[in-house]
Amino acid sequence: MEKVKYINILKLVSIYFLILGCNSQTTSSDEDVALALLLLNTDATQSESGNCSLRENGVVTSGSPLRTQVNASSTRCWMLISLENNGIQIAGNEANWDLRFRRFVIGTNSGTSGSGQSAACDTGLTDFNVVNAGNKGNCSSNSEFIIDSIQTQEGAGFADVNDSANSVLFNWYSYNNTVLTAKTNVYIIRGSNGITLFKLQMLDYYSAAGTSGYPQFRWSRL
Repeated sequence: MEKVKYINILKLVSIYFLILGCNSQTTSSDEDVALALLLLNTDATQSESGNCSLRENGVVTSGSPLRTQVNASSTRCWMLISLENNGIQIAGNEANWDLRFRRFVIGTNSGTSGSGQSAACDTGLTDFNVVNAGNKGNCSSNSEFIIDSIQTQEGAGFADVNDSANSVLFNWYSYNNTVLTAKTNVYIIRGSNGITLFKLQMLDYYSAAGTSGYPQFRWSRL
């Protein structure tokens, strides 16, 4: 196993320098990383995904309204979040999670992503403060909530070209000159119990140090 890991690391390093040679920019974009990952064999993919575990300070939630930052920097491991339990990280072998993150990809505990009854809806509103139990915008009907399905996109957030995610949350950002910027859309997330509702607005994709793969969002229970 250690020999396989060592070989895969050598492959990744080799591919990285190959990309650098073809790219005059000094900073790798998510597409560059994606190219390297897609060139790795499936054994490497399975090995890394099998070692996913809880990370220290992987999810930090504070403030009012609540604000959560997720260390979703891994290209293989999902970070599972329980909104019902005040935005804590959930181990991968547990079922009571509501949202999951990996790089820029977001899924809900539903459909092709999980066994729960979560779902997401775009309110069509951009003012976080005006969304409440009496004003859900486009999300007043249960039929407007969408469960997860297989999405297609090449990028460093995807384990493969096809991946399971929530189509409502698929384009929470705009992308320009290799920078992801959060849109102001306010979403409503249905919890995995199929009952509890939360409003959520994405805020950022970068840590305070400027490292990508650290999505941040503010949210509260409706």
